[in-house]
Amino acid sequence: MESPRWLFPFTRGVDMQAIDTAVRFAEERGATLVAVSLIALPTERRSRGARLEHIQQSKDFLEAVKFKAATHQVSIERYEIFTGNVPGSITLLTHDQHCDRIVLVSSEDRDALLHPHEKKRLLEDPPATIVLLLLPTQKERTRGICARLLCWLRRYWERGMMLVGVKL
Repeated sequence: MESPRWLFPFTRGVDMQAIDTAVRFAEERGATLVAVSLIALPTERRSRGARLEHIQQSKDFLEAVKFKAATHQVSIERYEIFTGNVPGSITLLTHDQHCDRIVLVSSEDRDALLHPHEKKRLLEDPPATIVLLLLPTQKERTRGICARLLCWLRRYWERGMMLVGVKL
């Protein structure tokens, strides 16, 4: 049986937590991630093409996905596409690469990997089933860190109390 293929699009803002979340989810489901970095070309006639910083972010995203996928032993394919129509390219790639899902990552307090208008367009008219992974907010992350710290301190305190009890 062939593993499911999931398109994992990117246009901006390399977010390691978002990448890690998507890779781990693909690992749990035995899916192949088709990581696609879409570099938007300006529509103005006098434009000189893609900006160097967008090309560098694209390379960083693809390398980060490669690293995380190797760490979690997830099968990946990586593509870099220069396009004047990001949503249209995502639709075309979904069909051409035989992807049955599109993985999007979101959070209440920040946008991850895609511009908000690109994500909105995909959610309004999806070319395939959308998998929307929600990241914890900054407040939730802080609460989680505090909870782990308190748990660790409680264990440390209990061990310390037992050692004190033994000495007496």
